[in-house]
Amino acid sequence: MRYLSEIIGLLNNDRIPMNPCTNEDLTQVKEAIGDNELPEAYIEFLKIMGRGTEHTFLRGHSCFMDELLILNEGGQELLEENEFSKKLNENDFVFWMSQGCMFCFFKLDEGDNPPIYFYSESTDQDDFYKIADSFTEFLLAMYTKDKDVFKKKN
Repeated sequence: MRYLSEIIGLLNNDRIPMNPCTNEDLTQVKEAIGDNELPEAYIEFLKIMGRGTEHTFLRGHSCFMDELLILNEGGQELLEENEFSKKLNENDFVFWMSQGCMFCFFKLDEGDNPPIYFYSESTDQDDFYKIADSFTEFLLAMYTKDKDVFKKKN
């Protein structure tokens, strides 16, 4: 593991079972993004826990294979419902959504461990904003229940 060793170590130390995606799952995700490539850190996530964890980590959030392929559409619908001026494009990959009112995404062309951007209908934002410098940082913040996980980063 090049990117997720730390979070995997924490999950293993806490004896949290992780359920990997199948090869067929990975093929489906790659087909869904067309000619773009998934970041390596995200591929590691899918290969290790893409079908979920058997604990509270990320439970109740839409981020695992059972809902993954509809998240971009769900994010776009949320933006339209709230008449948000910005739109998602084919370079944006929504990988996490909660309660149908907020989501996180990365840009497919921003490297192997890309920054994470955020939208919530409950904030008074006029643009997407960055909340983590990397996918790995986002996962660690979620695991440690960092109260500032959704705050704007400079």
